[in-house]
Amino acid sequence: MRKLALASLALLAGCSSSTPGSGHLEDASASGGNTSVASGGQAGTGGVVASGGSVASGGSRGTGGAISSGGSGGTGAVGSGGTSSTGGVGGAGATGGNKGSGGVGQTGGTSAGIGGGAGAAGQTGGSKGTGGIAGAGGAGGVGGGTGIGGTGGPSDGGADARDARAGDLSPDATKPASGDAPRDFFRADISATGNVTVYIAGDSTVSTYTNSSIHQGGWGQFLQDYFNSNAKVVNKAVGGMTSRHFIEAGYLDAIIAVIKPGDYLLVQFGTNDGNKTATYTLSGSTTEIPYYLDPQTDFKTYLTKYVDATRAKNATTIFVTPPPRHSCSAGETGVANGLAAYATAMKELGPTLNTPVVDLNAMVIAYLANVTCETSGSTFYLVKADGTIDSTHFQENGANIMAGLVAKGSAGISTLDIPLAAYVK
Repeated sequence: MRKLALASLALLAGCSSSTPGSGHLEDASASGGNTSVASGGQAGTGGVVASGGSVASGGSRGTGGAISSGGSGGTGAVGSGGTSSTGGVGGAGATGGNKGSGGVGQTGGTSAGIGGGAGAAGQTGGSKGTGGIAGAGGAGGVGGGTGIGGTGGPSDGGADARDARAGDLSPDATKPASGDAPRDFFRADISATGNVTVYIAGDSTVSTYTNSSIHQGGWGQFLQDYFNSNAKVVNKAVGGMTSRHFIEAGYLDAIIAVIKPGDYLLVQFGTNDGNKTATYTLSGSTTEIPYYLDPQTDFKTYLTKYVDATRAKNATTIFVTPPPRHSCSAGETGVANGLAAYATAMKELGPTLNTPVVDLNAMVIAYLANVTCETSGSTFYLVKADGTIDSTHFQENGANIMAGLVAKGSAGISTLDIPLAAYVK
């Protein structure tokens, strides 16, 4: 099978790959206990010295709670300031517990002398669980300053918010920028160990071609090469389909009949939906139905049906924007984006339905931006038997490149915050 290179399949010029990092599991805290803690010791009293004798230091402090429930820290002792010019400094509050529900940071000791020094700072609250409560700063003596309160510990929901045997689930670094649709962020510790099936609904630009004499290809036939063996790609794309025709012909129902919870359905239409003159008929009917669907109304309505159908089976739809046609003139670089309206419709609809979007349209535009019209025509788009260029379809080399873009391009599956990203090679 002939393979034509196009500036090499180094995915990509301007398209970076994102590989999910490996997560780690922290030891989970035990369930909360009623661990008691010692209170701070009592400070001595400073002696009276003519020259401003020594003052008593603050008493010893209690320690924070043990790991089970992170008990409350003990209270710091109060230092009685001497009658010298500077009062004693109260003891520092102890650190709260480290696990469970988070210990309460201990309160700083109080300075009591005339012109007393500032109370010691309250210590930091517990660092896990629901977050320790900050310890209060000790009060200053007469004329003295007030100590600074400690910092409350961060919260992770506490042991009661998750199974005590489970590890923390931390978002991966590939979290989308602000403004993106809210989604369940891809978790670094979700590995590609379970089996998942990736179905594809689409048209002739996605379809599988076997032993094509002119080496025609659709990106769906190459997508499996970019996933590990735990992800099975099933290409159900059919030539000539629009988003409506695919549903009315029963192809979506056939997918929904076998799709399982946790599976995925990639949906790419738009290439035929913009045809304002063509019509089709359904089996057993003579009624002519137009291909054309307005991108801002009917097209979005039919795309929503795919999302609703997969969600009913606890599966996930991913929109894939349609690749541009070979629309350019000799000597020019790049291609015009005649399908921009349908790509835009998908990118607008995705966030409103909380549905991920792979922007294949934009990635192909960027990939061909510096490629001459002649070169893209001979090495990316389909060359027909008579030597002319098919402006809509693709040869195997171009289809293979697009499959790589769908999987691991700059706006590909590997960048999405869904578990499927972990299956990309």
